[in-house]
Amino acid sequence: MYKYLLCWRYLRTRYIALASIVSVMLGVATMIVVNSVMAGFAGKMRDRLHGVLADLIVESRSYEGFWNYEEVMARVKEVGGDDVVAMAPTMETPGMLRINRGGQAAESRLVQIIGVRPEDRAKVGDFAEYLFDQEGNRIPPSLEVTDAIRARSPAGRELKELESQPPDPFLESTREWLETRREEQVPIHGAFLGYALATYHPGDGRDDIFLAEMGSKIALAFPMQAKIPQTGADDFAVVGYFKSGMSEYDSTHVYVPLEELQRARNLIRPSDGKGSVNQVQIKVREGVDLDKLADKLQLAMEKLSPMFFHVWTWEEKQGPLLAAVAIEQSILNILLFLIIAVAGFGILAIFSMIVVEKTRDIGIMKALGATTGGVRNIFLGYGLLLGIVGSGVGMVGGLLFVRYINEIEKGLSLLLHHKVFDDSIYYFDQIPTLVETHTVVAIVIGALVIAVGASVWPARRAAKMHPVRALRFE
Repeated sequence: MYKYLLCWRYLRTRYIALASIVSVMLGVATMIVVNSVMAGFAGKMRDRLHGVLADLIVESRSYEGFWNYEEVMARVKEVGGDDVVAMAPTMETPGMLRINRGGQAAESRLVQIIGVRPEDRAKVGDFAEYLFDQEGNRIPPSLEVTDAIRARSPAGRELKELESQPPDPFLESTREWLETRREEQVPIHGAFLGYALATYHPGDGRDDIFLAEMGSKIALAFPMQAKIPQTGADDFAVVGYFKSGMSEYDSTHVYVPLEELQRARNLIRPSDGKGSVNQVQIKVREGVDLDKLADKLQLAMEKLSPMFFHVWTWEEKQGPLLAAVAIEQSILNILLFLIIAVAGFGILAIFSMIVVEKTRDIGIMKALGATTGGVRNIFLGYGLLLGIVGSGVGMVGGLLFVRYINEIEKGLSLLLHHKVFDDSIYYFDQIPTLVETHTVVAIVIGALVIAVGASVWPARRAAKMHPVRALRFE
């Protein structure tokens, strides 16, 4: 009983131990907050990466692709059975985007041009959830150039102004001329432009400036199929924006009609009019082991055309990016855990001082019958108590901080007159967080182990004291 009474007394009276408690508390709270925020960001990133890509991708090793994609899709369905929910043929190719800005200098960018059937692409992922108009409203997955899109062109806006004018022969001639100009200004094929490609972000909370407004014309250049490498080009009208929140995609992706890209790249077979694709995106039933299904599909594709196809899971397709995030999180955890290690060295120093200071008291206790194990347990229990209090308060504080992190961010932004979390960079309305129970438990247990481990050496030193030698200090 005396062991517990002494531990409790030291906890209440030894204010120097408060430094160790605060160190453990801050270390635990910091690790919980950082891990929760990083897990939230990683989860959001994984969701958006998975949303842009389908579960599985059958890809050819050549940019020219393959004409027998219907046979490939049939083989996928045969192998996958009911596990395959939907498929979408796709053509991807690198290219060059050119945005004409009226009298200003044109913008030219390297891009990834993706030919899709929007309705099919929406069935294999979250493609439809990332499509927006210029006002930020979600739009349906359609690349059709509607009258509303044509009305956004310069000639279309002038035609709209003439609608309120009374009938007049001269105005009729003007209207006909403007209609001709509108057809010239707005191509017949639409395109979804990556949001970062189409806008300029001035920062400081100001609205983004659109470099390519809806209804404007963009030019795309891309490689064509030919015996000698050639470059093809085509014009498209901007009918919407692709805004996934991942800069890698929003700053490079341009989605155009699949059939039009096949035609422009000279990838339509004259014999039967079939176009070539170089990918088949596949959505599978939830719960299916993607790696096992990918292996089965790879074997089937090898039988169909040896060494021509490669079957990827969405994680394999984005392996380097996901691996980089995991490595960053691991390194950050190691660095933050050193904060708790510093608290451990503080406990070690404090307990060593207590052993020196209380040498006489230890000698008296052992002379009165205290066992070696009893003396050792006093210090081990004291270390455990410091760890429990520090990690407990840190856990509660960290979880509360995570719970109200967005309110705290708003308060800091008002106080500092600076946006702490700029949602225009990540396109998140709030700071994403994800509290993982096993991570919190591991952090708390780690803090307790360090606190108890730091008290082992002083505890053994005190337990080995001989009562007679200890009383000589009196």
